[in-house]
Amino acid sequence: MLVEWSLGTAERYSWDGERLLPKEPPWRPEWGLAPVNYGLIPGYYNPADQDTLDAIWAGKEPIPVGSWLEGEVLGMIWVSDGDHKIILGHPQNLSALDLGALWQWFKKRQPRLASAEEAEAFVRSL
Repeated sequence: MLVEWSLGTAERYSWDGERLLPKEPPWRPEWGLAPVNYGLIPGYYNPADQDTLDAIWAGKEPIPVGSWLEGEVLGMIWVSDGDHKIILGHPQNLSALDLGALWQWFKKRQPRLASAEEAEAFVRSL
């Protein structure tokens, strides 16, 4: 995955296929600070939003924007609008996610934690 938004920061970027660009608007108060390292998985597109598949890195430390990471599929944040977020990382780090903060972040979208198997099936369906 490519990190577009680092844990604990307000500055968000967007990948245009070649480089990261500052997101416009750069930040909205309702977003709050990122409760996770957030980004995308290139080469996969989610039909729910017609954009690159979103990803979350499981871990407690901020990862710099622009970092490329490889990890196992650990699960998925399923949301009611279909714009699901794949959770990647090392198996021992799944417990590092602040699920309370994620539920708050996605509260209007009825989030739930889906299994690695459900996440993998979703990715295969794209």
